[in-house]
Amino acid sequence: MKKILIVCVATVFFISCKNAEQKYFSSSPEIDEVKALVKDYNAGDWNAWMTHYADTAKVHHNTLEDSTPAELLEGLKGLLAGASSYGFTDKDIFYEMVIDDQGEKWVNFWGTWEGTIAANNQKLIIPVHLTLQLVNGKIVEEHGYYDLSEYMAVMQKIESEMDEEEEVMEK
Repeated sequence: MKKILIVCVATVFFISCKNAEQKYFSSSPEIDEVKALVKDYNAGDWNAWMTHYADTAKVHHNTLEDSTPAELLEGLKGLLAGASSYGFTDKDIFYEMVIDDQGEKWVNFWGTWEGTIAANNQKLIIPVHLTLQLVNGKIVEEHGYYDLSEYMAVMQKIESEMDEEEEVMEK
């Protein structure tokens, strides 16, 4: 009798697990869309990069305030202007899609950004996390988290050195 009860419980458990709705994915059309976004970023193909966003997309990079993809693009171009090379490495790059309890599809991206500062050839490595909500193949909301303090310190040092050189030349 004990064996029958254990077999019945195991069978019910197995069937209930098998019928559970999948919520985590390592491949999906949404992940492919985010991979294409990263590819366009690495290539500096800003026209193609913009096509991944819905017209009403809200973007939040290191802030809770809304901005648009166009505003993000201008900020990225400003940051990248001082870099001679940049991009996400193929190593240590991860994508995952989650369907939350409201049925929303979110793609999480973890990657390593590497860039070289043009003025001094200093290489910087910055871990980046993005989480992007996609609807009908377009990004409608994006949150990005990364630490730019080292990048900003290097750029401020370069600017300070340039100011000092200008002062010396003026004397």
